[in-house]
This record gives sequence, structure tokens and C-alpha cells, in this order.
Amino acid sequence: MPGETALEYLRNAWYAAAAEAEITRTPLRRMLLDTPVVLFRSLDGNPVALQDRCAHRFAPLSRGTLLGDELQCGYHGLRYDRGGRCVHNPHGPRIPAHADIRAYPLASRYGFIWLWPGDPALADAALLPDLSPFDPRPGYRTQWGYLRIDAHYQLVIDNLLDLSHVEYLHPAFASGGAIGNTRHEVIEADGVVHANRWKPGCTVSPLLGRCWGRPDAIGDARSCIRWHPPCTLFLDVGATETGADPGDGVTLSFLHLPTPESGTRTHYFWAATRSHSPDDDELTGWIQATTERAFMLEDEPMIEAQQDNLGPGADMASLHPVYLAPDLAPVKARRILARLIEAERGAQPAGIR
Repeated sequence: MPGETALEYLRNAWYAAAAEAEITRTPLRRMLLDTPVVLFRSLDGNPVALQDRCAHRFAPLSRGTLLGDELQCGYHGLRYDRGGRCVHNPHGPRIPAHADIRAYPLASRYGFIWLWPGDPALADAALLPDLSPFDPRPGYRTQWGYLRIDAHYQLVIDNLLDLSHVEYLHPAFASGGAIGNTRHEVIEADGVVHANRWKPGCTVSPLLGRCWGRPDAIGDARSCIRWHPPCTLFLDVGATETGADPGDGVTLSFLHLPTPESGTRTHYFWAATRSHSPDDDELTGWIQATTERAFMLEDEPMIEAQQDNLGPGADMASLHPVYLAPDLAPVKARRILARLIEAERGAQPAGIR
């Protein structure tokens, strides 16, 4: 993608670009991996993503008008079809050479629109991680949210893979008496990092207690998250009676999708799904408000302050941070991603890096 910082982004991968409901017949501009993209739905309902930059004077096409399935530039009237081809020049019979723009492969799954910024020939929806708990299912309630964080996307991934911070930063998610009694395991398998925290005999968090209908219950709690490169994280949190099978208690699943906007800004898409009391609108509203408060008023300010301390473009490892036991998963993820980016860069001709 033009303008991309090669050392920061893996290109041949799927990134969440928008929630399904965001894409309509009104063109939506979104900066993704330092590149402007315009998203809209064609007349048949399929999502379309084009580079949001007219080939003429580089005006944003998102400021233009959809005419059927053609997007007309609002500056001088060139029109582009959903494949990025310039199909109409109102200033003469000839379509100028090199007037086409890039169209991006998309996939619609799990309530989100995913964009492939790399080689279109390599785009395959089968490469999306298995996030099947977020497929539409009877008896489940799923909700979504979004925020923008003024920080590098890897800081957001670090935050999610080290859930020890929950006990200090998120009162609604904290499990009383858990921090000294937690069994933490990190597993790396096939390029996926799993970070599992098992908290026996603790006071269940307010979030799980409310979903379970048992505030202040004592039980076995868990928070198990897995990271798929570059930016997909699936989190399973739950609680049971002490010593019971995890399937017998309450489960709440989260999807975290931090997509880089730039080197210092991140789109943070999230979703939550549950089977407990799916028709309870009051509970749904409480989960939405509690989750948004945790992300916007607790995580976001801390990560942004961390970014301010690091400065733009700073390499965290070069500052020689102190590493603690819960850092193993974030460090593994950073190393895997660095290897993937380096391998991708090495496979490209030098002239297009």
C-alpha cells in the first residue's frame, strides 16, 4: 500500500476494516495502514473497497457520489467502477492512461468487513482465523463497539495479551483475590499465541457475576486469549462453581480487532457474545456500557500515555524494558510478527518494498 511503513505492517493478511453495519450506500472513508480507503456497498449489497484517492488530482473519492455502482469524483467527475477501473471521463472521449486506482479484496465474516492490503492474488477468506463463536447462532446475543486509540497497534496487542493488568486497571473485570493465586500459561502453536489465566477460588468479577446472575460469587474464573497475526484476538472469559467443569458455568466471548490506522493511531473494533440471558436488554446495555467504560476510560488513556512516553517511532525493545512473567505472550507475538514482516519483505523485489 502506498505510504506504508514496511517495518510496521504485514501486508498479506486480513485486517478488520469496518463493522458490517457501517458499510452502506454512503461512501465511508477510513485510513488503514497509512492509506486512505473508501468503502461502500454495490447495488447487489456486496461491500467494495477502493483507494480513496482519485488518479487525477488525488481528491478523496469518499467526497464524491455513487451513481449505480460507479463512484464519481466530486472534484472533476471521473468515475470508477467497483474494480477500480476509470470508466468515464467527462472531459473527453478518451480514458487517460494510468487512470485506474486500486481495489482491495474483502471478506464478510463474524460481523465485520475484512480487507486484504497485500497481493490480491494471495487473498483467501480461508486464511481468516476460526472465530466461529461469532457466527450467527440461535440463543446467543452479540454486540459490537468501536473506538480509536492514539497509539501504535502493537501496544494495544500487548495490552490484550497481558491480562494481569485487569486486576489493577479494570474494577469491573477484576476477580477478587486472584492475582496471587493465578496459574498463567503461554502456548505458541502454528504461529498463534495463547495466553491463559486460571483463577481458582476467587471472587468472580462484577462482569461475570452479573452475567451469571450471581454477584460476589466465589468460584473458579478464567481468561483465555489467543492472538492470530497480525491483529486478531479472541478472548474467552468465564466462571464456574469451584472445581466444576468450565462448561457448567458462565461464558462470555470477546473479539478484539486492533487495525493500524497509522504508526501512532489504531482502529479498535470489538464484539462480545453470550448465551446467558440473551433476551435481557438491560444486561446487554450494562455489558455495553461497562465494556466501553473499560476500553475508553481505563485502557485508552493508559495506552495513549504509554505511547506519549515512548514517542513516535520508538522501538520498545531498544529502551530495555523490565520484563515480568506476564510479558511472555506479548513478546512472543512481537517476535512472530517481526519474522513474518521480514519474510514478506525478503520475498518482494527490492523495487517495490
